[in-house]
Amino acid sequence: MKNPGRVRLVVAIAVLTLAGGGLFLACGGGLGAEASPGACEGGACDADVSPGAPSVDASGTSKDGSTPASDAGGDARPLAPCGDGGLPGALDPSFGDGGVVYIKAQPGTGSAAYAVAIQPDGKTVLGAGVGDSIKSWFLLARLTVGGALDTSFGDGGFVDTPIPFGTGGVAEALVLMGDGRILAGGQARGDAGADLAIARYLPSGVLDGTFGDGGLVLSIFTPSQSASLKSMAVLPDGHVLAAGLVEDNLSDGYLIAKFNANGSLDTTFGAAGKVRVDIRSSDWVSAMVLQPDGKILMVGSSASTISVLDAGVLGPDNLSAVRLNPDGSLDPSFGSGGKVVLALATESVADAVALDGAGRIILGGGISAPGGADFSVFRLTPTGALDTTFGTGGVVSANFGANDYCAKDGLYIQPDGKYVMAGYSATSGPVTVRDALARFLPNGAPDLGFGAGGKTLVPSPGGFRVLSYAAAFSGDRATVAGRWDPLPPGTPPWMGASRYCL
Repeated sequence: MKNPGRVRLVVAIAVLTLAGGGLFLACGGGLGAEASPGACEGGACDADVSPGAPSVDASGTSKDGSTPASDAGGDARPLAPCGDGGLPGALDPSFGDGGVVYIKAQPGTGSAAYAVAIQPDGKTVLGAGVGDSIKSWFLLARLTVGGALDTSFGDGGFVDTPIPFGTGGVAEALVLMGDGRILAGGQARGDAGADLAIARYLPSGVLDGTFGDGGLVLSIFTPSQSASLKSMAVLPDGHVLAAGLVEDNLSDGYLIAKFNANGSLDTTFGAAGKVRVDIRSSDWVSAMVLQPDGKILMVGSSASTISVLDAGVLGPDNLSAVRLNPDGSLDPSFGSGGKVVLALATESVADAVALDGAGRIILGGGISAPGGADFSVFRLTPTGALDTTFGTGGVVSANFGANDYCAKDGLYIQPDGKYVMAGYSATSGPVTVRDALARFLPNGAPDLGFGAGGKTLVPSPGGFRVLSYAAAFSGDRATVAGRWDPLPPGTPPWMGASRYCL
């Protein structure tokens, strides 16, 4: 079943609007027609919710009129092992109010988090978009270990970065560099199309003037093309890899660009610094990982047009992957000429990728199932074939009884070899959206010591409908972040995060 939220027109990504009380976006991955990130606009997805915590706006005033905790970058609640207060699969009681934090970024605007990263000191960085019905822009927020706004970062914990191109953009990827600097990447939108946008910040949140033009890089394509950045990585020498997709009037394909440490394109990579790989008529990149040998692995999904007469109509999504050599050439030892497509069930997608200690490729995503879509872990051999010693033919799934969506980067391999997946689960008519986590043993069996039978399903806090778009893992914690829609409908969305014990 096709997911209408996965709109292929890249220039439509992340247009914020107040009129419908929502954030319209094109989303990658996710299966099933109900409750995709774009499907709950206009109040169509009222959720059954439980009581929640006070929310925080940019002025430091919470929704109920109290003043939230803020300690200028310190934290009154040091991070303790989850075993001291939280059970595996449960909300972390040391974060925010009972494990959740939700933030109204600016009065009169809508916001949503599309990326999350955890600093070595335990602070949480959120990459987001904020805007109104006319324009949107990059937004970063940093939270202390305990979930308070870190007022030593930017302006009261927030950093706004207007994109000097057309109608703005949204940050969809984050990388924390070893020296504390922060890379945020996404899309810059204009009337003629869209381009990759990357901003680099000092640890304080100030733009790094040694990168690009005053801290910003816009990689301009031809007027007939649009591009969007979904994942980034920093090489040991400071070069930056930016993976995403590029679209023209005929098709869209995998895209990767390589930048020097100063933000200029590395012309020794691919064709003048960029590589496009077409698999089928319409290809979508969700995540990227660097292998120890320097090869680059990108994953997502691909679909074909149904017929020549129906050029604009796509068939089912199939999980796809591309592996490149360090110079940008396709790696012929992977799949067929560097490309892999797996036609599993009716549809399948990959939203996250990791490598295990044996060099196997672990993908987190979804696979179609009767009545909806399931969380799924796919294990591939280093050459791209399904590892049939794992689960059923290389695949294991968790069914939450609804449409289940893996968050971007929502896969983690624990030190003990267990696999954790994080995202959200949405029922249909009327819609209830809840955070969902699952954990599998190394052989693919459910971990019965996690949540209830290996799964956790957490109701949305009172007064909100929550869609967790991105995830990050650190130690024995999983943090999911996304868009929090206040109820009743008609109110701009907020950004928020929840933290779970592993």
